[in-house]
Amino acid sequence: MVRLVILFLVNVGVWAVLRSLWPGLLRGWRLGVFVGGVVLSLAVWLFPLVAGRHAELPVGDAALRVFSVGWSVAAVMVLLFGTPISLLHRWVERGARARPQAPSEPVPPAPEPAPAAGSSLSRRSLLTNAGRAVPVLAAGTSSAGLASGVSGFTVRPVEVRLPGLPKALDGFRIGQITDVHVGTFIDTRYLHDAVRAMNDAQVDLQVMTGDLIDDLDQLDGTMEALSACTARHGMLAVLGNHEHWRGLRAVRRAYADVEARGGPVRLLVDASHAFEHAGQRVRVVGVDYPMSGRSHRVKAERMAQSAQEAFRDASPDEVLLCLSHHPDFFPHAAERGARLTLAGHTHGGQVAFLGMPAFWFAFKYMLGRYRQGDHQLYVSGGTGHWLPFRLGVPTEVTVLTLRAA
Repeated sequence: MVRLVILFLVNVGVWAVLRSLWPGLLRGWRLGVFVGGVVLSLAVWLFPLVAGRHAELPVGDAALRVFSVGWSVAAVMVLLFGTPISLLHRWVERGARARPQAPSEPVPPAPEPAPAAGSSLSRRSLLTNAGRAVPVLAAGTSSAGLASGVSGFTVRPVEVRLPGLPKALDGFRIGQITDVHVGTFIDTRYLHDAVRAMNDAQVDLQVMTGDLIDDLDQLDGTMEALSACTARHGMLAVLGNHEHWRGLRAVRRAYADVEARGGPVRLLVDASHAFEHAGQRVRVVGVDYPMSGRSHRVKAERMAQSAQEAFRDASPDEVLLCLSHHPDFFPHAAERGARLTLAGHTHGGQVAFLGMPAFWFAFKYMLGRYRQGDHQLYVSGGTGHWLPFRLGVPTEVTVLTLRAA
């Protein structure tokens, strides 16, 4: 309900901003379209609160949910970018009205010079045009982001060069999926396709680094999709914050059932799993998400506890790899000898310009590769999403190939 109230206030703010930026825009049929869009968008957000979180809209469920996301994203953009332009425009107008008037005595007429580039008239014209561009750009950006968000994943090859990597592991391939978020916008068929993509790439090991599912009604189909893994060393998974939120017991029980039936999927919760590849022993460490209840705070002491527990069986003759949903675990993994850490959680911010995440400040490790000495971290942009909006950060199934540096 809080989200709904916020969205309502955002749309009220958008109405006020648009009236200021483009006074003639919200009149006649255009006002009707705006009101209809607001009502429909809010109704889509309200429906699960009334009918139940998993309830589907009577008609056009997926299309209406995508529309609601697109409308909300555009509204937020108009409010964020339009408000400062509107305030600046009013300040310029107030300054123009406050200038002293010409003297009352008649003076000889003089030729009126053309306004200078920095004059009040030029600034007002510039601000007017910029203000009118805001809703157009917001609608265009929202549409482009939605198109990218629902277009499906890409298979992204990544070569990782590790100093001193044993010859037996030169060419070892890992397929990574993460942040799938099976639920409102991602179904189990999408997950099947992601696992199939890793199978087709003939990776040696598949990993799932958390935030697998949001809708537990799809849990059986989700585990069936993971069980389609055909990698030589199976699939290893860790938990994310969404598993903790949506139903940790049910998720852990589902993973345990797959393993008990001899399936190829194993969940690591502050634990490790070792195997041999071409005579070389490899140990993969998986850590739990460092949270309690619905707290978002990353607690250093929880990470330290996870590191102590998860790495307890590691030995010097093994090549260590680490799986962590939150990338901030990387220093702990590197300190304990993990050559490569794979993580997700950030979705790469879902928006980037020229390869630079727009929200780079939100996480220390946002997207791509990071190094600490001879140890490396790869943060995936995510295989799915809980909000189908992406610009410059496509969803990905990552295929990592290890190479000796």
